[in-house]
Amino acid sequence: MKTTLLSLSIIAALAFTASAAEKKAVTPHPTTQTFYIANVECDTCVANITESIKKVKSVTKVEKLTPKSGYANVSFDSHADSYQQIAQAIADATPAHGKKYAATMKLRVPDYAKGDNAAKVDAIFAKSAAFVKVEATNKEKGEFLMSFLPLTVDPKKSGPQGWNGGRFGHPIHDAPPKGLGLAFSIVREGAAPAKRPAKKK
Repeated sequence: MKTTLLSLSIIAALAFTASAAEKKAVTPHPTTQTFYIANVECDTCVANITESIKKVKSVTKVEKLTPKSGYANVSFDSHADSYQQIAQAIADATPAHGKKYAATMKLRVPDYAKGDNAAKVDAIFAKSAAFVKVEATNKEKGEFLMSFLPLTVDPKKSGPQGWNGGRFGHPIHDAPPKGLGLAFSIVREGAAPAKRPAKKK
């Protein structure tokens, strides 16, 4: 009997340790991203959108949003909340003029048009078709506009839900064989242009 109880105690301790290790494995990933927002016409629009975005738990800042700017730089933890959760918060903001707000992001893959890159990148975009819609604005320059589809956030779940930057960033930018090894960026207003990685000799 004592042996059985001891065995159960050891199993319980191991399970607890494994659970604790899993929780510690999730490290914060603070980021600031630009969300372009349609139908922002006045200061009330700005206030309503800002209030809605700040309801997302990990958001720390909402900056640069004005009726003239047409975008917001949002600082949040993408390992806690996804890009799509921010976009959904924008869509959920109370419209001041009857028109719902809609968020988009701008993507760049400079070498998109070279060789067979287009087909490979398009295949990566297609894998996220349930979350986002990506449209080319300039295929030669590899410029794209990404819009977000509606997302139902489950408040009982922890961690990011829906589309996150890594869904495109890793398979496009990571070195082969894990990824395509291509330069990839999400446009950020007010930030210095990202440097393209040096080509290996």
